[in-house]
Amino acid sequence: MGSMLPVLKILKTISSYIGKGGVRAALFDCFLSSLLKMAKPRRKVAMDNLSIAFPQSDAEWRKKILIKAYNHLSSALVEYIVALNDPEVVVSWFEKTEGKEYLDEALANGKGAILLFGHFGNWELLGGWLALSNYPVYAMVRKHDDKDLEELIDSYRRRMGLKVIDKDNIREPVRQLKKGHFVAIAGDQHWGEGGIKAPFFGKLCSTPPGPAMYAFLTGAPIIPIAAYRDGKYTYTFEAQPPIRPQRQADKQKEISRLTIKANQAIEEMVKKAPEQWLWMHRRWR
Repeated sequence: MGSMLPVLKILKTISSYIGKGGVRAALFDCFLSSLLKMAKPRRKVAMDNLSIAFPQSDAEWRKKILIKAYNHLSSALVEYIVALNDPEVVVSWFEKTEGKEYLDEALANGKGAILLFGHFGNWELLGGWLALSNYPVYAMVRKHDDKDLEELIDSYRRRMGLKVIDKDNIREPVRQLKKGHFVAIAGDQHWGEGGIKAPFFGKLCSTPPGPAMYAFLTGAPIIPIAAYRDGKYTYTFEAQPPIRPQRQADKQKEISRLTIKANQAIEEMVKKAPEQWLWMHRRWR
């Protein structure tokens, strides 16, 4: 495998150039957005996904959503870099909160919660905001193959105050939930043969079993969460009502039910602001 050092140097140079926002950040956002719209990375995958999710839409609408998605992705990256240079500013970007009481209730009950999120809005800022708001949150992540790049990403998360658990460490989430902590898990990625077949926008796809499995094992609720972009550097935090496990039910049937509910929750997020989801990922295979 080739070294990622040139990539690291570029990332550090961009971070230094952008600084804590302002004119340079705006210029780089404009440049990156234009580059994405010109290069159209994974355009066919995105357009196919939009056709599956919104079968009644026409091609023109799907093209407009994809352009907005590229714009959003560019701004989200720039905002994340600004946040890495000045982590405390993230709290001020979340001007509105909806459903925050569901987190506070779970914390008070001492059972913790599985925080279900998607690659929607700005998921990295979402984790940072939770940590900076003093919630005891651990995010399950996949470690990058390149150690240097992984250290850079991990150092950024530490600056946000976000603790992480390797996705292959299946016991640690149970321990943290039993302590009354939160474990954040992405639920919108293709999970191969190890996933649960569940409908997403009406079509079956392989879905991560983790959120449902940990809820059943510990009794902790699943709380779907998202960071909706309202404008540049402006977000709304939203938590949906908890999805509560029925631990007396048949294990496999209950895990399947919870997984279907989880997919429905992420569907609702995407329908609310489709341009903020990562359409470039091959969700249906």
